Amino acid sequence: MNGDPDWSVRAQAFEALEQLTLAHGSRLPWSTIQAGFECHGERVFFASRALGIFKPKRMTAALSVKTVVPRGGRSTTYRDQETGFDRSTGLFSYDLEAGRDKPANEFLRHAKDRRAPLIYFRGVEAGVYEPIWPVWVEQYQEVEGRVLLAAADTAQPDISSAEAALPSANEVRDASYSLALVRRRNHQAWFSSRTKAAYDYRCALSRLPLRSLLVGAHIVPDAEDGPPSVNNGICMSTLHHAAFDAYLIGVDPDLRVHVADHVIAERDGPLLAALQGLNGTHLVVPADPTAHPNRDYLDQRYSAFLAARR
Repeated sequence: MNGDPDWSVRAQAFEALEQLTLAHGSRLPWSTIQAGFECHGERVFFASRALGIFKPKRMTAALSVKTVVPRGGRSTTYRDQETGFDRSTGLFSYDLEAGRDKPANEFLRHAKDRRAPLIYFRGVEAGVYEPIWPVWVEQYQEVEGRVLLAAADTAQPDISSAEAALPSANEVRDASYSLALVRRRNHQAWFSSRTKAAYDYRCALSRLPLRSLLVGAHIVPDAEDGPPSVNNGICMSTLHHAAFDAYLIGVDPDLRVHVADHVIAERDGPLLAALQGLNGTHLVVPADPTAHPNRDYLDQRYSAFLAARR
């Protein structure tokens, strides 16, 4: 990545973290994270137990940020431990270390200036973290003592979710459309990250584990005011997502998968056969029941699938 002298280390960190989540799931205990990763013959750490903002010795800007869930019901220290996500903007709020001149804060500012991607280790329970990456520092709010982090937008992976909100000449032509598009992109980045994590970064239909080919698919679409909630999402490969959006496949409220009749009738190679083979199978849902698809959302989407077949 141009302008980031730490890019080779970041890339290695992302690859190593990918392998950890494939092996251990989307929620990692600290004992797994603290082992770090190999980079150019050296052991490099992902994060620090003591520090929220972390820069490895061989880097010049921050690699990761971390929030924790206090043990034993203890009170929180930072605001981001209680809220952390702003649904109105689709951004994560992360508190800077107290004191403007703290070196760790400057390491985070360096990352912002370079548009360098970071890892966000988000505490989900005491000693357990959900890694979300890549994220970027969109705003460095020194007076407020915080930064705003944006997750990658799966629809446009070269930009962050909030970057769509930046003014451009194109927005003058149709401001209302641009604003709606920004709102969907911001929430899509959050929604997609959370949905993929809930499904342990595997396609709920094919079990494909390749993160670069996975998306968080809305059950009730954005355009129909489907909420950016994990219960309105299914982790799918890009192929299955396209088929789902085209009503070539549907999922009923009992999680049974249906393939459109005209797709079943086609004969055109192993890829199509794999899609046809989904007919009658069941969606693989997250281990956490609170992340399961909402039956009412499934019923609404399945009704649209049936209507498209007529």
